[in-house]
Amino acid sequence: MPETGTERSSKLRVTRRQFLAGAGAAVTLAACASTGVNVYRRDPSTTSTAYLTPDTSAVPKPTIPAGSVSPTDRTLVVIEMGGGNDTLSTVVPLNAGYRDLRSTTAIEHPIEIDDEIGLHPALVTLGERYRTGDVAIVEGLGMEDFDLSHFVSMRNWWDGTPEPDGTGWLGRYLDATVGYEQVLAGISVGPNPSPAMLGGGSFVVGVSDPDGLASGFPWWIDDVRDFVGVWSGFAPAGIPVGELDPVRRAIANTASAQQTLYGSVRPLQGLLSREQVDWGTLEGRLALAAGLIVSDVHPSVVYVHGNTDFDTHEDQLSLHGALMGELDRGVARFFEIIEAAGVTDDVLVMTTSEFGRRPEDNNGGTDHGTAASHFVIGSSVIGGRYGETPSLRKLDPDGNMIHTSDFRSLYATVLDGWLGAPADDILRGIYETFPLIGA
Repeated sequence: MPETGTERSSKLRVTRRQFLAGAGAAVTLAACASTGVNVYRRDPSTTSTAYLTPDTSAVPKPTIPAGSVSPTDRTLVVIEMGGGNDTLSTVVPLNAGYRDLRSTTAIEHPIEIDDEIGLHPALVTLGERYRTGDVAIVEGLGMEDFDLSHFVSMRNWWDGTPEPDGTGWLGRYLDATVGYEQVLAGISVGPNPSPAMLGGGSFVVGVSDPDGLASGFPWWIDDVRDFVGVWSGFAPAGIPVGELDPVRRAIANTASAQQTLYGSVRPLQGLLSREQVDWGTLEGRLALAAGLIVSDVHPSVVYVHGNTDFDTHEDQLSLHGALMGELDRGVARFFEIIEAAGVTDDVLVMTTSEFGRRPEDNNGGTDHGTAASHFVIGSSVIGGRYGETPSLRKLDPDGNMIHTSDFRSLYATVLDGWLGAPADDILRGIYETFPLIGA
């Protein structure tokens, strides 16, 4: 005789205590990983920044001792324009040489900054902030022995050292300031955690969208410590007993991050859910980044990435123009949120990209190039132009601009001047800094 719905329900019904007693590690791991929030750290079995895995293995030694650098109440936000943003269509030269090289992609009617450069006409917000002194333009950034492969160049920008070792420049900063003690100090907003945030002794939280801010735990969990405490009785297969403590800590920190994010950002979720924004765009990710900053989370670093459409080999005027509009709307939305919360003075924004584009266009688009300009934005910025503008008349044998400053000078500037961290140690080299950050 078939079972009734009531009989099936009674057989399936288990108490909270029964579930906790028999859940096991697999269930705990599943509950700790929601679709939108995960906690990551470096996998010591590989030195490649191409692979980032959830924490399930032994902890490698950090390159800089945890606690050796005092953390700050400030937040650094990095906007990565993946694919290689075209500098000459973003910060537009006003001289005739530019138009000689850009017969099909020259920008018409740029927003004039001075008698030498202008901004893409879609960068209205950045233009307004430049005029009020809140935007610095750092020109001519590049590196010696450059490689125009996307992966190799991105690896160099993520790592920020002469010899990449599988850690990122911001990951090493987190190693030195908080180590494993503050799991929410570093947040990566995008489809996956950025390798720039990968340290040797710290965590990075990956947030993909506002849905991920919801709790990943069963509704009946009163105290996350109960849940994690039960898991401590289980040992994952293949893990030596001496290595279990880091694994347990990873599970506990994942659980703690979920709970903290849920509690801190829940008041903001309703607002964000009502916003007419695509969370997969740069605009949406910047709105989410701002929401995390104004919440009780107070991250030290937020890395916004996942927008890889800046590789404009063709149809550049249309594609790049749309991207510039998205960037400008994102910056406007970002500062609207943090200004309303009164935390503008505690936030600095900077842009990165793996390289620029070739000065001469290719009949509709541009190919991979070298020297690039980047923005630093915030109320603490001493606005203006920094670095030396690369010449469009004296190109290298391949027809690329010759960089005038090492890109790590930008990193050193924000590490020393904004985060109060020893750039020489974190970048493993000595680089000039730009006087673009006020007291």
